Amino acid sequence: MDKLQRLLKRGWVKKYGPIVRAVGPFGIERLIFMKPEALHKILVSDWVDYPRPGFMRSALGLTAGWGLLTVTGSEHKQMRKVMNPAFSITNLMAQMDMYYEPIESLIQILGSKIDSAERPGEGVVLPMYEWMSKVTLDIICKTAFGYETNSLREPHNELAEAYERLINMQSGPHLARFIAVLVIPGVPRLLGSDWAYRHRHWFSYVKDLGNVVAPLGVLIDSMHHIKRISAIILAERMRDSAVVMSDTEAKRDVMSLLLTFLGAGHETTASGLAWTLWLLANDQESQRRLRDELTPVLADNPRPDYRSLKELQWLDCVVYVPPYSILFNDNTIKLAEWKAYECSHLYQ
Repeated sequence: MDKLQRLLKRGWVKKYGPIVRAVGPFGIERLIFMKPEALHKILVSDWVDYPRPGFMRSALGLTAGWGLLTVTGSEHKQMRKVMNPAFSITNLMAQMDMYYEPIESLIQILGSKIDSAERPGEGVVLPMYEWMSKVTLDIICKTAFGYETNSLREPHNELAEAYERLINMQSGPHLARFIAVLVIPGVPRLLGSDWAYRHRHWFSYVKDLGNVVAPLGVLIDSMHHIKRISAIILAERMRDSAVVMSDTEAKRDVMSLLLTFLGAGHETTASGLAWTLWLLANDQESQRRLRDELTPVLADNPRPDYRSLKELQWLDCVVYVPPYSILFNDNTIKLAEWKAYECSHLYQ
């Protein structure tokens, strides 16, 4: 079904051009943009003028907290201003050494899976998005919160499994059902409540609406585990920093930021890395040039610092591909192809 939808959209774009207006159920209008310049304007440069629709904010609020992904305008700018110091170049450079341990663990795991295959010389198919999600989760928990998740080595890690269940639900039919439910007033708040978690099994008993509401039980259960671990992380950080937070609203705001860090932070990065690997796998020449540029640097120092990596022009070109959300997967490919074309001419 998802493949059919993608083919249909591509057919529209080929027939009508890079901007397509589609009318859905109940007269709901949607615009499909495939021009890189338009996507950059909507998603990056002038995003404040193009806020996310209400149903999307509700979905993101449930899974990633009511933080940066859901607010807009001055509220978003204020939140970004508060968080910007954490993403300063100085802080990121200081964290570089902490990135390498999970990365090296991932390399060892992937290497062992390739070596243990029956015919490793013929290649091995590996679920890279799943592994990218685990390594980015380990990195962000360790660097941002000082919390060891070790989801790479623990196959049944509670936090990683909860996010994996959410990711597995990101299909067209599931998203359509979630949207249909989330537009009902009061439902987003209900799904995030303790009452919904205690009665989550009820969703699997509704026979006539089983296909519609059954996935909601998975969503509620996954978010309960994510919030439970997030509360533990927050409590440990507050204890280590000797901060006392008595204001309930302040606690809720901090929890929303933490959920945004965990959910949006590691999953968007994992998505960008997975797309980058996919593009490199389909562009052997770019892959060769990247390997040739990196090999002498890694031979000199297996853990190069930020400045050494920043000086690598082809690496900078590769990682510049914007890791847009999976919700815009067709556009991601288009943007990646456009940027790869731009870079190929820049560094020839």
